[in-house]
Amino acid sequence: MALDPITLEVINNRLREIVSTMERLLFHSGYSTILRESHDGSACVTDTGGGVVMGSGLPIHLFPYFYIVRAVLKEYPPEEMRDGDSYIITDPYLGGSLHVPDLAVITPVFVEEKLLGFCASIAHKPDLGGIVPGSSSANAREIYHDGLLVPPVRYWTRDGVVKEVDAILRRNSRTPELVAGDVRAQVGCTKVGVTKLRDLCAEYGSLAIQESFRRLQGLSERRIRAALEQWPDGESEAEGRMDTDGADLHTPVLVRVKVVKKGDGITIDLSEMNDQVRGPINIRPQAAESGAFLALLGYLDPTIPINEGCRRVFALVNPEGKLTNPRFPAPVNNYFPTTHVLYSAVQKALAVFNPARAVGACGFGTGGNTLGYRQARAGKPAVQYEIFAVSMGGTPASDGTPFVMPMSHITPNTPVEILETEYPVRVTRFEPIVDSAGAGRHRGGPGYRKEYKLLSEAVFTLRMGGFRFGAWGVLGGKNPSLARCVLNPETERHEALPPLHTRELKAGEVIRIELPGGGGYGDPRQRDPAEVLEDVLNGYISLEAAEREYGVAVDPETRTVDAERTARLRVAERRE
Repeated sequence: MALDPITLEVINNRLREIVSTMERLLFHSGYSTILRESHDGSACVTDTGGGVVMGSGLPIHLFPYFYIVRAVLKEYPPEEMRDGDSYIITDPYLGGSLHVPDLAVITPVFVEEKLLGFCASIAHKPDLGGIVPGSSSANAREIYHDGLLVPPVRYWTRDGVVKEVDAILRRNSRTPELVAGDVRAQVGCTKVGVTKLRDLCAEYGSLAIQESFRRLQGLSERRIRAALEQWPDGESEAEGRMDTDGADLHTPVLVRVKVVKKGDGITIDLSEMNDQVRGPINIRPQAAESGAFLALLGYLDPTIPINEGCRRVFALVNPEGKLTNPRFPAPVNNYFPTTHVLYSAVQKALAVFNPARAVGACGFGTGGNTLGYRQARAGKPAVQYEIFAVSMGGTPASDGTPFVMPMSHITPNTPVEILETEYPVRVTRFEPIVDSAGAGRHRGGPGYRKEYKLLSEAVFTLRMGGFRFGAWGVLGGKNPSLARCVLNPETERHEALPPLHTRELKAGEVIRIELPGGGGYGDPRQRDPAEVLEDVLNGYISLEAAEREYGVAVDPETRTVDAERTARLRVAERRE
């Protein structure tokens, strides 16, 4: 049917309000800290085939919804679905979950007994079984070690929860109340979405809403194709490295990409990627697709809405048996650091086509780290699951933003007050690290140090990266620092831990985690000396680094720029 531009824009904004409401309800009604504090979740509306129309929350979740809805439809065709149903799935091989703790809820939207689409939500669970608290073990060697594999099953009906399915979830979690509460938050937010979509159909008609779904997807596709047509045709390759797969601690893992741009389309080829590995750093195709596309979107126009239309623009060559498309039952629990390196490598390759949008890589070292307690503040077993934000790289317009996740920019660090209130732990240090940012005309964001003292025994699982192979600068910008984790620092029991590690700790032990800064953008010697001085005064750059990296001499007594000496330093650098 015909839909005029003004009506389409009104419906567009109403859909945006619907998914934003779903997202807010999800985060405000979630039980676990990983959902209500770290905001590791999302909500969306899809069409009848699973194609995303609009979503809100973690951008990295939006492409996987297609595979999740398709998996549910395979087991429950529309004629078997009933109004009031909600379905769940966790299996990364059957559906689109990025790893097992990412439980998805799918709720069909019926209008006048006809399927209009789906309201859906993905949210990371604090624990879904597996061999360690938090489910994601550094020692996982197959997907069964990662936690409870739930195929598409009906979880909710018009009569309420399916108690048998709920009982299985609870029995397989070390934090049953939190898991049950989070899943109910997901079901609740999707049902609110269903109600609001029906109200929208009552106002404009279901045919108009379905047409708006198609038109909005088409608009995103056309905007991307129009932007790509402005780029030169060609090929570009880039690579990065992972420190280890967690099984072979001495062999790095190669992440290599090739980008082929032709006309208004683009292909991202992962054929030269490392083969799949024994440890848990493999990623499923839905993660590879999400990371690659988010890198592309940043080089095009980040205001383009992510929906099914975006998936039509680029091809992903991703052979089975590779790190980015492992064969079952390879583990995939530590997917995020791998996806981050892939995302960064694609960004590096894209800089050839659009250098005006080149950015320094966000610091490697992202990951989820867990402490499993037999008894926490409330007297029950608990899992302290933290997602560590790092710092962004420098851009053509500004310094890198500190403490922001790559690809998942809405995910904050868990507040110290929450950690110390809910868990037997004391955060003794949380501070920026001097000289951790990659130098540049626009430097990267600084890294930071976070230190924990345990007040109770716990099982600690470290899932990070970037200890040996870190991020990079761009267009003359310098590399940032590396990540690291030290147990009991500055004591006789001092021990540097590998990036993937599980061990039991006693009360009184201390964990120090250091996250890197972002890569620099442009020649550091072109940075304004006044900005370098400000960084010195703020404790981001040392006096020595100001002179060595930026060619700026700062008088240690007056804490001012020595203009004459700075001029000599920069002239000498140009002569060299």
